[in-house]
Amino acid sequence: MTSVRRVDALADRLAARTLELVDIPSESGHEGEIREHLLQLVPSSLTPEYAGDEAFLFVPERRLAAPLVVLAGHYDTVPAQGNLPGRISAAAVHGLGASDMKGGIAVALELVRDLAGVPAGPYDVALLLFGREELPAEQNPLSALFAGSRLIHETSLAILLEPTDGTIQAGCLGNVIARLTFRGTSGHSARPWLADNAIARAVEGLGPLLSLGGRDALVGGLTFTEVLSVTRLEAGIADNVIPGEATATLNLRYPPDRTPEEAEAHLRSLVPQEALLEITSHARPARVVTDSPLVEALREAGGLDVESKQAWTNVADFTANGIDAVNFGPGHTRYAHRHDELVEITALVHAYETLRRFLGGPMREDVG
Repeated sequence: MTSVRRVDALADRLAARTLELVDIPSESGHEGEIREHLLQLVPSSLTPEYAGDEAFLFVPERRLAAPLVVLAGHYDTVPAQGNLPGRISAAAVHGLGASDMKGGIAVALELVRDLAGVPAGPYDVALLLFGREELPAEQNPLSALFAGSRLIHETSLAILLEPTDGTIQAGCLGNVIARLTFRGTSGHSARPWLADNAIARAVEGLGPLLSLGGRDALVGGLTFTEVLSVTRLEAGIADNVIPGEATATLNLRYPPDRTPEEAEAHLRSLVPQEALLEITSHARPARVVTDSPLVEALREAGGLDVESKQAWTNVADFTANGIDAVNFGPGHTRYAHRHDELVEITALVHAYETLRRFLGGPMREDVG
C-alpha cells in the first residue's frame, strides 16, 4: 500500500510540475519568464558553473571518482496552436510543449531536487537548462556553453530528455535547410505568353524532389531514414502579375553515415541546375552511442529498447565535442509540435523511475 501511495504521489507531483511549466508561454526567442522561473527551482546543492545566453549548467560538488551525468533539456517551444493554457485530463498533461519537452524538464527538475535530499549515488548529477532549441542551428546557445564551461567537458554521459516513446534513442539526423529559387520573367496576367511563370518552373523542378522516397542507412546497428521535404513555397507580388521568381524551402534530414559536406553535395546533386540553391542552416548529425557502459546501465535500469533518433536533437552538440550522449525522456514523439500535444502521466513516472534507478542511491521517501 505504501508503494502504491508513493507512485500516486509521484505521478501527481510530476503532472503538476509539467502543467505548471506548460502554462508559462515560452516560444523560442521569448523564454524570459520560464527561464527565471526554472532558475528559482534549481536546488541550492547545485552550483551554476556556467550561466550564459539561454544556457545554464548546474553541477554538484565534484567527487574524484564519480562519473558526471548531465540531465539536459530545452525550455522553449514552437508557437502556440490554440493549446494554451494546458490541462490535465484522460491521464495526461495536455498543452504546448507537454511532450517537447516540458515533461522532460519536469522529470529532470524533480530528480535533481529529490537527489539533493539523499546520500549521493554512484554518479555526480548535473542539470543543463537551455533555450532557443526550436530555432535554426545558428542560434543554438550550446556552442557558447562548450566554449565557456570547463566542467561540461568532464561529462561521462549526457541524457537529453526529449520524448523517446519509452526507449533510448541514440544518435540523431543531420538537418539542412535551404532555399531553392526558380527564376522566370514577370508580366501581365492578361498576356501570360509574354511572361515566363516562375511558379511553373518551380512545379516542374520540385516534382522529382517531391517524389523521392526515403533512404535507409544502418549506423551503429540502428536504422535511420534520410528524407527530403519541401516545407514552403513563396511566389508572386500581386494577383494580376505573372511571378518572375518562386522560392521553395527544402529540408534534408540525413543519417550519420554522411558527413555535413557530403550531405550538402548530395542536396546540390538533386536540384535542377538552373535553380539557385542557398543553404541557410545546417546542424550536423550525432554520433551513435550504443556501446557505452553507462548507456547499457541506463538500458538495464528500465528494460529499455534502443532505437535511432529520427530527428535532430542536441545530442549532436555533445558528440561533436567528444562526449557520449543519448536521448531518453517521457512521452511519444508523435505528439511533438501538434495542436493536440500531450504527455501521458504514466510516461512521466516511467522516465523518472528509470532514471532514478540508473542514478542509484535511496529514494527520498526511503531515507530516515
